[in-house]
Amino acid sequence: MFFAQQDIQFSQALSNPYLFNPGAGGMSNVAEFNIGTRAQWLSVEGKPMTYYVSGQSQIRGKKSKKTVLDEFNLEHKSIYNSPQRTIGLKHIVGGKVLSDVIGPFARTGFMGSYAIHMPFTKKVNVGLGIGLGMNSFSINENKVTLIDQNDGAYLSYMGASNRQSMVDVQSGLVFYNHKFYFGLSGSQLLKNKAQFKGIETESRFERHWYAVGSYRFDLAKQKFGIEPVVIVKKTVASPLSYDVGARFHYYNMGWISLGYRGNAALSAGFGFNVLRQFRLAYAFEMGVSGLRSYGNGSHEIQLGFVFGRKRNMEKEFKEQEKEHQQQLDDELKIGTN
Repeated sequence: MFFAQQDIQFSQALSNPYLFNPGAGGMSNVAEFNIGTRAQWLSVEGKPMTYYVSGQSQIRGKKSKKTVLDEFNLEHKSIYNSPQRTIGLKHIVGGKVLSDVIGPFARTGFMGSYAIHMPFTKKVNVGLGIGLGMNSFSINENKVTLIDQNDGAYLSYMGASNRQSMVDVQSGLVFYNHKFYFGLSGSQLLKNKAQFKGIETESRFERHWYAVGSYRFDLAKQKFGIEPVVIVKKTVASPLSYDVGARFHYYNMGWISLGYRGNAALSAGFGFNVLRQFRLAYAFEMGVSGLRSYGNGSHEIQLGFVFGRKRNMEKEFKEQEKEHQQQLDDELKIGTN
């Protein structure tokens, strides 16, 4: 039976918290799409590789006529400020597709999610989300090296099937406002047993639990900001894993980060908003444990796309016309008096 970390791992968890928590979408009044990759131990054959695509957005409730997305970056600035988290009742849908490969083992999955957010206090929102999807686990026989070429157990599994598909469930809870974020989430909640075409193994896909917290302290009239970040991860029968670090912001346009994963790695990264609607983030991670001699670090890259509703020019013209007419009426009243 195995209990090791089975789920994905990223240093830049706050760049896309929805990836780990189905309740963490829709915190701002914009829609977001992200693609990303993580490559570990680049010099190692069969190195772990992770790829993902995700997207999430608020949607309008059945009885609501309120516009849920804000107009975004109306000045069309190339380097723009990130949209701020907002308070209020929200309905959010999202989805993600993920591929995770290490040696001969591969996992491909997709998941859709729904979340509802509402005010917890006047200044804090709370949200609850659930995700439902499918995961497919497989073994690439061409990448397997056997010490015993007549290994009966392995041959019986491969003779039956080298692939297993199963339902996956995730859930998450979030508290947030424009300065702080706290999320709790769990993945692989069904604890499926690993089996290939009806042949069960002693291995399980264990539940993974995540807690993520951050708070931004503004400096120099909000020109700069320091945001400490803590991430705690737990899997059954495995040691508690934690990341601590901080992001250093310049306005809301970009940031650099430093982090430490307990007894495992140091990381450094950066992110910035560019080309009106895009967001780019990168991180490098260097091992500090005994495994550091087996690889030359890990790299993460994420590209995001942010958009809001279209600018309502007709409404703006009507408002300007109304204001102009009001000015004429006021001038006429003054002239009459």
